[in-house]
Amino acid sequence: MKRTFPVFLAMILLSGVFILFSCKAKEVTIGTLSVTTMTKDGTISINTPVAIYLATSKENLDNKIYQNTGWLDSNGSKIFRDLLPTYYWYKVEGWDDYGAAEVYAGVDASVILWLNSPSSPKK
Repeated sequence: MKRTFPVFLAMILLSGVFILFSCKAKEVTIGTLSVTTMTKDGTISINTPVAIYLATSKENLDNKIYQNTGWLDSNGSKIFRDLLPTYYWYKVEGWDDYGAAEVYAGVDASVILWLNSPSSPKK
């Protein structure tokens, strides 16, 4: 009887250790990037939907090879979710301006894209 109690106690402690290890949270591998567009007068007025493009390099952005696309909301913003950690380049339809930001795993990044140069009308 004296010997079984310490063995029983050791088994309970070991099972508790295994339970604690199984409670470990999953490691985060993605991030979020929120892009807000602004002009010198404030947010851009959106009468029609305005597209925003996200690419993994400036070259891809110029060649229209996009990682993700979306539409600006009424506040001139777009949130890109579930992004792998890397640099991302972004631009807005109708403007020549662009920006870049690095996304980190588990971080909700937020940037402002200042729009100064409207695109010339296509002929």
